[in-house]
Amino acid sequence: MSEICLKGAKDICEAVGENPRNITELVRDKGLPAWKRDDKGSWRALPEDLQRWIREQRDRHISNYVFRERLEGGAD
Repeated sequence: MSEICLKGAKDICEAVGENPRNITELVRDKGLPAWKRDDKGSWRALPEDLQRWIREQRDRHISNYVFRERLEGGAD
């Protein structure tokens, strides 16, 4: 059975390739879909929400990378 909910900043940030020390800023400033129950305890997140968030991050930033690569003369 797959996990229903990830618990803890380490597991959540590991799932999306981010530093757990930055989880508060990621939630507040970047919209990372994680929460604490009653603003205390461990961070929690649903895997499907994290997958959606990381895809949104990719879609938001990939066009900048691809455009820059074209200007610089191609990819490696």
